[in-house]
Amino acid sequence: MIFNQQIDDFGVVLKGESLARISEIVNNFNHCFIVNNNNLEYKKFGEFLKNKDIVHFVNRSKTAPLKRKYYRELQIKNIQFNKAEIDEEIVKVKLIYESYGLNCHLLPEELLEYNNYFQGKGNYERKYPNTGVLSIIYAAHIIKPKRIWIIGLDFYQSDYLFRRRWNNPLKGQREKMERLDILGQFIELVKLNQDIQFNMITKANLPKVDNLNIL
Repeated sequence: MIFNQQIDDFGVVLKGESLARISEIVNNFNHCFIVNNNNLEYKKFGEFLKNKDIVHFVNRSKTAPLKRKYYRELQIKNIQFNKAEIDEEIVKVKLIYESYGLNCHLLPEELLEYNNYFQGKGNYERKYPNTGVLSIIYAAHIIKPKRIWIIGLDFYQSDYLFRRRWNNPLKGQREKMERLDILGQFIELVKLNQDIQFNMITKANLPKVDNLNIL
């Protein structure tokens, strides 16, 4: 397990436009995930994340790694992949992380049960369709903090804070969110974990749930 101690407050930092408000939430947690490529975000907000216990939660893309110096400055030691098994793409990108001296971890097999939500909607038996929501699933199911603090998860109802040339068009990303009902899966996750308070800064419109606090 990448976080060994009992954690009361845990953060998940994503890349949507709501990330611009990170100063309002960042003092509530000392342990967190940052999700996928955050080089541009780090240049703007890196000072807020220094001296925190950070794990980089990534997909298999070769665009996901941070610059080597950012891992060093943030003292990141661990990479968490979004898949439970090694495949050809992970083999390639794992070499990059290991060349930086980082420890790579596969997804716990038990989290694959959450993929059942997408039966009949695509080939998601072994791969969850959204890395950001998967990182929150990991936090709730494996880390089990009392409170999860989420920022930058806007479900593509607004764009990334910084759009990259390799990002899929926003229209297609929104259509995928709707087709797979990723927002609905997130709400089900919140409802299944009544003992966790989910605190969230987002630009998305979410339904009211007792243990979901929109900041």
